[in-house]
Amino acid sequence: MTYSPPTAQAIADAQNLDQNLRLLLAQRRLYSRAKAWTMVRGTGIGIVAVSAPILAAVWPEAALAVATVAAAWFALNRLLFRSLERHYATRGATVQEQFDTAIFGMPTIAVRDPRVLPEEISRLTGERVRRRRAYSDEKLRDWYPIQTDVDGSVAIAISQRANVAYSQTLLARSAGLWLGLLILWAAVAIVIGIVRDFDLVTFLLVVAIPTLPPLLDAADEALHVRAAGKERRALATQIQDAIDTDTEAPIGPEQLLAWQMQLFALRRDSPLVPDWLYWALRPRTEGEMNDGAKTIADQVQSRQGEAQ
Repeated sequence: MTYSPPTAQAIADAQNLDQNLRLLLAQRRLYSRAKAWTMVRGTGIGIVAVSAPILAAVWPEAALAVATVAAAWFALNRLLFRSLERHYATRGATVQEQFDTAIFGMPTIAVRDPRVLPEEISRLTGERVRRRRAYSDEKLRDWYPIQTDVDGSVAIAISQRANVAYSQTLLARSAGLWLGLLILWAAVAIVIGIVRDFDLVTFLLVVAIPTLPPLLDAADEALHVRAAGKERRALATQIQDAIDTDTEAPIGPEQLLAWQMQLFALRRDSPLVPDWLYWALRPRTEGEMNDGAKTIADQVQSRQGEAQ
């Protein structure tokens, strides 16, 4: 299957067309649903972990009930809430892939999860006026930092690399924040247990059991982020190296398609950043991404000028 990348200007124009912005908006809606389940998981276990030592300090007879609730919530979290989160996240990644292949002019390069149908896109995005307002409210225009004065293949590679670096930064900051908060609260819970002079059984029931599930989840999430981070860094480095040597060995269409396949897998399996934290971190992270993309594009132009 042959693939010829469009020009950078064509990509820049395509990403702001209504039919493609609708895909981005649908992707945001699906990810928001996934993140709602992320918040259910985190909030439920967090409330149990925070309230358990305090409740037991005030009402020791509640220790067994609190421990039971913590264990039940942990089971629901793993068996139900996480699967719902992954369901919507996978569909969000699928729509993001539809957006990318549309603006990059790529063929369908692999079997994806069932594509999101136009009817579902319409239900997710709503009528025209509300949809256009959402494009501005959610800052969906100019999604990728396209430099129109570079070759189309280079523009796509820069966009792919920018997406990898952007998501990695968000994930690393999110994981660090949550892990730090949970470790801090675990220390506070232990102090409460010591001050209240809990016996061993009470300490295990009201401190260890309620706080271990969120700590295990946080540790699991941190390991997941770390593993995903290594894959992202490897992909970003690979793309960067290809961009740096583009004047001697131009980036081929097959490389772009291979990177796109890797991007889809990373998005599909990636941990999620809660919406409130995403919006808090987005301005800074997006600024870094745009600056990085411009620097890379400037370096490409400089090398091309020297080669002429």
